Amino acid sequence: MLIKIGFRGGGLVYELGTDSDMRLFFDCISYYVLPKYPDKNWSLITDRLYRRYLRLEELDDAVALMKLVEKEFKQLDREAFDWSKILSGQVKSDLDRAKSTLFEIFSKYFEAFYECIECAIVSYEAFKSRPDYNYEPVMVAITTIPYCVSYKMIPLSVFDNLQPDEKPIWWTGKIPKTTT
Repeated sequence: MLIKIGFRGGGLVYELGTDSDMRLFFDCISYYVLPKYPDKNWSLITDRLYRRYLRLEELDDAVALMKLVEKEFKQLDREAFDWSKILSGQVKSDLDRAKSTLFEIFSKYFEAFYECIECAIVSYEAFKSRPDYNYEPVMVAITTIPYCVSYKMIPLSVFDNLQPDEKPIWWTGKIPKTTT
């Protein structure tokens, strides 16, 4: 079974594509956007979102950064990256190569990100007074059932404790046995 990856937050789960597609999305951000805006705190996107999760107090800044990504992707032709691995079948992909720009290719990524942000905020505001409620962070996650259920049970401390050289858990496809 091919495991799918997407965004989750505030109770929403959006399946977006393969792990290769998600890595390509973030690779494009790192390659095309970060160098144009070196003064921005990109670790919110390239580490917090990519490898861990976004805390409630980081959501506004993450949205502002993603708006910059969106702006830049609208200006980049689909030929901005090498499709050869996808075309040769070396990597599995759900991306639509017929789209004109990187923004069009990744439009559902932006839509899912913003909707998960909104849902995380709305859920927090609606349920924060309940003693048993915990903020449901925005993150990249495994979205394939039943793995997405196990993924949600991973304590946030596991993400917090990822070492700089460790790949994101969603990329490895291995749910740690430390779930409770």
